[in-house]
Amino acid sequence: MRSGNLNNLDFPLALCTLALCGIGVLMVFSATREGEHSFVLNDFVLRQGIYALIGLLLMLVVARLDYRVLESFILPFYLGIVGLLGLVMLLGVTSYGSQRWINLGFFPIQPSELAKLCVVLTLAKVLASHERDLHRVKWFLAAVALVAVPAAIVYKQPDLGTAIVLVAILLGMSVGARVRGRILIGAGVVVLPLLYFFWGYVMDDYQKQRLTIFLNPDNDPTGAGYNIIQTAITIGSGGLFGQGYLGGTQSQLKFLKVQYSDFIFSVVAEEFGYIGAICLIALLFVLVWRCLVVASRSGDAYGSLIAIGVATWVGVQVFINVGMNIRLMPVTGIPLPFISYGGSSLMSILLGLGLVQSVALRSSPVIFGGKNTRLGAGWTRSARTTLRPR
Repeated sequence: MRSGNLNNLDFPLALCTLALCGIGVLMVFSATREGEHSFVLNDFVLRQGIYALIGLLLMLVVARLDYRVLESFILPFYLGIVGLLGLVMLLGVTSYGSQRWINLGFFPIQPSELAKLCVVLTLAKVLASHERDLHRVKWFLAAVALVAVPAAIVYKQPDLGTAIVLVAILLGMSVGARVRGRILIGAGVVVLPLLYFFWGYVMDDYQKQRLTIFLNPDNDPTGAGYNIIQTAITIGSGGLFGQGYLGGTQSQLKFLKVQYSDFIFSVVAEEFGYIGAICLIALLFVLVWRCLVVASRSGDAYGSLIAIGVATWVGVQVFINVGMNIRLMPVTGIPLPFISYGGSSLMSILLGLGLVQSVALRSSPVIFGGKNTRLGAGWTRSARTTLRPR
């Protein structure tokens, strides 16, 4: 194992991570504060702070490890996560109509969040190991099957949002691995009729309602459409510059349900306005961009695909969460990375970013000039091709 060159650490990525963790703790405090003049650190804030500290420490530990060592443990990790997902169905704790957590007392674990990290590592291993054979349909189908198992179990919890994220990670990493376009188009042609069958014969009526109520929430203003209406009011009340930290009327008076989780972006928009909300989104996408920069500089396909997978994971969650807060997408229960309350979500993402930093630490400096760009021992990248061995 190589300990890595600290000069290769992606400092912009590290700074974005620290800033977002701090913003998350502050926003959880605002969203869960009891009383207008209360400044007591409640249980939500203390837990989020502890989750952030533990997650950052784990990120540092993982960054110092050589990410390539994990290749030998992909199968037991995958089987272990699938086993945990199955255990949730038997012994899991139910909250807000979903059975997603295993209660360990001091820390309720949500295996579906760890499943995202597991899928990233598993797909990176499969796609990188068969990079030369990705023109063959069988390897794409193998990748689909590996994602389909945890996605199906997660959907039955039910957690449609996380299942969508797992599929999005598959798509993003397949594109990053340069799976042939005709294979992806063929998969899309096959999926379309399957989606029709899924909608008509698999999905429950309440799930269909959640996916369609955002088009006209006034049809059920006190039920399924309540939070959708309230998010619009909350975001609109923030105006251009917001009402100030801890000053939001909608959020402080608790008009929003679970505003510390799925709808915390509305709290940000009310307190810091349009400008503050745009700045938060920009910070999140700078983090995604830095992951892609690390992917472009990786010395091997495995490391590059890990970084692409983490970038897809975070980017898709930001897109879906912000979209459902501004009434452009259905409410699917996807947390906003770093900002929403939740230990499993935060620590899983920080572990993923630790892997990205591990890739960055072991990447060779990029040397520009000439026909090819040197990316590390045995690898080149030309202007028209993906990573390939010399």
